Amino acid sequence: MGDTDVVTSCAIGIDVGGTNTDAVILGGDRVRAWHKTPTTADIQTGVEHAIYEVIKKAAVPPTSVRSLKIGTTQFINAVLEEDASKLDKVAVIRLCGPYSRGSPPFADFPPRLRRLVEGHFAYVDGGYQVHGQAICELDRAQLDEQISIFKSKRIRAIIVVGIYSPSDPSQEEDAASYLASRLGSDFDISCSHRIGTLGFLERENATILNASLRRFARHVIHGFEIVANNLGDCRLYITLNDGTLSASSEASYHPVRCFSSGPTNSARGGAFLASHQLQDCGSGDIEVLVVDVGGTTTDVCALLKSGFPRQSAAFVKIAGVRTNFTIPDVQSIALGGGSIVREHEGRSTVGPDSVGYRLEKESLCFGGSTMTATDLAISNAHTASISPRIKEDAIYEIRRVIELAIDQAKTKAGDATVILVGGGSIVLPSTLSGISQLIRPTHFEVANAVGAAIGKISGAVDRVVVPGEKTVEEQLEEAKTLALEKCILAGGKRETAEVVEVDIVPISYVTNGATRLIVRVVADLWEDDEPGCRDEKSQATYIPHVLDAQDESQVPHKDTSEVKHATQKASTYEVTALVDVITYQPNLRGDFWYLSETDLQFLQDGVGVLGVGSCGEPYPSYIACLRQLRTGKPITIRRQDTTPDDAVILAAGFMGSPTVYLERIPGEHEISNAIHAVLKASQLSSFDAIIPNEIGGINAFEALLASSRLGKSTFDADAVARAYPYLWQTVRCLNGVSIAPCAVADGHGKQRVLQTQDSPQHAEDVMRDACTKLGSLAGLCVNPIRGTDARTLPKNSFSWAWSIGQTIALSRQNKQDPAQSVVEAHNGALLFTGKITSVTRNVACGFTRGITVLESFNDGAADSTSAPGTQLVVEFENENLSAVLRKLGHKDCIMATCPDLITFLDKTNGAPLGVSDYKYGLRVSVIALRASPVWMTKEGLALGGPQAFGLDTPYVPVGDAVYKEPKSVWELFGSDCQTSQ
Repeated sequence: MGDTDVVTSCAIGIDVGGTNTDAVILGGDRVRAWHKTPTTADIQTGVEHAIYEVIKKAAVPPTSVRSLKIGTTQFINAVLEEDASKLDKVAVIRLCGPYSRGSPPFADFPPRLRRLVEGHFAYVDGGYQVHGQAICELDRAQLDEQISIFKSKRIRAIIVVGIYSPSDPSQEEDAASYLASRLGSDFDISCSHRIGTLGFLERENATILNASLRRFARHVIHGFEIVANNLGDCRLYITLNDGTLSASSEASYHPVRCFSSGPTNSARGGAFLASHQLQDCGSGDIEVLVVDVGGTTTDVCALLKSGFPRQSAAFVKIAGVRTNFTIPDVQSIALGGGSIVREHEGRSTVGPDSVGYRLEKESLCFGGSTMTATDLAISNAHTASISPRIKEDAIYEIRRVIELAIDQAKTKAGDATVILVGGGSIVLPSTLSGISQLIRPTHFEVANAVGAAIGKISGAVDRVVVPGEKTVEEQLEEAKTLALEKCILAGGKRETAEVVEVDIVPISYVTNGATRLIVRVVADLWEDDEPGCRDEKSQATYIPHVLDAQDESQVPHKDTSEVKHATQKASTYEVTALVDVITYQPNLRGDFWYLSETDLQFLQDGVGVLGVGSCGEPYPSYIACLRQLRTGKPITIRRQDTTPDDAVILAAGFMGSPTVYLERIPGEHEISNAIHAVLKASQLSSFDAIIPNEIGGINAFEALLASSRLGKSTFDADAVARAYPYLWQTVRCLNGVSIAPCAVADGHGKQRVLQTQDSPQHAEDVMRDACTKLGSLAGLCVNPIRGTDARTLPKNSFSWAWSIGQTIALSRQNKQDPAQSVVEAHNGALLFTGKITSVTRNVACGFTRGITVLESFNDGAADSTSAPGTQLVVEFENENLSAVLRKLGHKDCIMATCPDLITFLDKTNGAPLGVSDYKYGLRVSVIALRASPVWMTKEGLALGGPQAFGLDTPYVPVGDAVYKEPKSVWELFGSDCQTSQ
């Protein structure tokens, strides 16, 4: 494996896996040697052995190694282990003013992990609006109060998280600098803008994990630095989640950025090793996939033209904690070299269980007694006993599952080029359906370590801009320049720098043109012997930190070779395993429904489906509702059909941008301030219940919260029976009820009241403009109605959402298709199953208008609407408006239009997706549910049908089923049903 050429400068790449530690030496663009060794419990010993062996095989002097690049699982494993010796308690300082207080830190952490890391949290003045204006100025006196608390609680890991800090980090940096000057070096202080992107709670969660790990990270990095220093003048780098590198000093500050680098390293390494074959075959527009087969699982991901893997669009959970890291979008299946082969009822099965790291002891080919996938690929005396029929059947099954995984990972129709890597890839056949070329590059066994060795430096910018003195285009160029400078400052070589990602996302429901800009730049590393290289060693020598009091013997090492599922998609919310979805019943006491945490989990998915792509994700309000219940404050829903005639019912919620909602998390007073303003304008002193203006997404949960905080109930109804973008698109307005008097309030002392309206459209325009001036998000309340009118509104809205969510949860529990389960149970039709291949957006008058194109993939279902070569074209204006099926050689077919409810569900878990989630490559099922008959009338279609949005499309009712009015939970379970939880 060695190379006898004289080498003056080379790099070593290391990938530490659960089973093996792989090492390669790279000289120029050549792999000069590689070595694979079992991962040791303490990691460092295995790394040292791998380096020693690979240097010996390459026959190069240790001093020629200029950089050591390591991908490690130690940081994620420390969290997965929930190890108190490696995790510190954390204090959280939010720069938020009046906002976010209903959704406290740590609220959604797994219980044991929360007990380990939760130390203290506080809300102080600070934060920014979406347009850049300060919510309130930083108050150092408030920080001084917190300093005393840190010291009294002996908490030394502190984070500062400010609203919109990724767009403007100055307040976070000022607060951190002040805290450091007052506390001294005995404390670790972290800023959230250095850890995550926009998405306040997710960024905060990531920063909490990061701060908790910093002491342990220094311990690990110190061990690696000892290894690097033993090589001479060698720089140490750690590989990051996005496939780039961090200097070791930076990695010790930001260990969470190293959590999920393994799949990225494999994809990058595979692309590098196969680069010549890709050039020879002239891949052009042909899609390239990397298939990495390990001992237990196979990962499939698509490569971008930059050679980096496509990134996931969804939030992800790290060890049960919701974060917004950038990680590769990987299709994983339970197939590997160690997968166990069995004969069952006359057919061969492969996996899902595996012998894993015990392959060399337990598989037949090594003299063991367990038949594995590897035994099918190796012929020796030990495998001669495998019958030809079992072998043929098992190989067929392997081919079937890998072809299905590859097809689901594709983002475009047609054959793809596949690069096979990983030690387990010998189990795969040499030809596969849907593949134009199958490449097994040299050194495929250690592609992950190669990916680490070729790692580059990056710089990124994620900010929201508003056109004014400068256009969005001019500010995009500034963002590119800033990302470039960040990359160079981190150690990148300017002449090799390239922009690998530019994303321009208009923010909906705002009228000032606010746009989110995401830019990423990568570059090669400087090398010491290159002209112009920096003199200093970027991560230099380990400097002991005063907090690192624990020596190595006090930070135990554990064997985590079988730790699984470190990350998972978090676009939905798991129902705890302790709840049996089949037998669970809501807690009904007469006319009132007392919600539990399980009810909230059902409602999340249900209101997401009824949101038809808009309204934003209810995660922050879900956290706030959890807080209400856990502090003993009931959340109740009142039965609709028994309400008194003279009851006063208010319609309340939020108005503004869902994108802003996920960063400027609501406080506790926006809606209540708007309610009090409307009560005053209506000359009322009290009210009886609240309904959401629409049942979709955010506003359903915010109505629940407002009711609970004011000691009232939420009415089991809404004003729309779905979601619409305009205030006047409600059944109230359809019935001639005025929107005014109405009010918006920012929860920070500002509000706008409209006493009378010229028309519903006039009320919409006034309120929308006021909302934008209040930061593009405001509490809203509109004209109260009486009980007699409330009973004419869409019926049993929360019951309907709950039932949809229960259906999705039940399908997950029973391993069924959630999309099919929903349409069978709720008046619907499955329109299409496929991948998003195109999303175009533009914003006009504050609303995002666009088109999403999906292409079919073969998932084994005999569905003509999703046959190969077909497309579904979905038009949206904040909500999904129409779905049109296109087949080559056929006339376009209208599958569904508004007012019917068109919703995208995540193909993996059935989680409902919003239009802001739509991104190239996402795999989804598109369903449609029948709308309430009130929207089928001539007047209803004029207000909420295709023509209301300027579509030249007739209304076509979805499916063949007759509309069935949703039943209330009282009808389903009886009036006095005690919860089974």
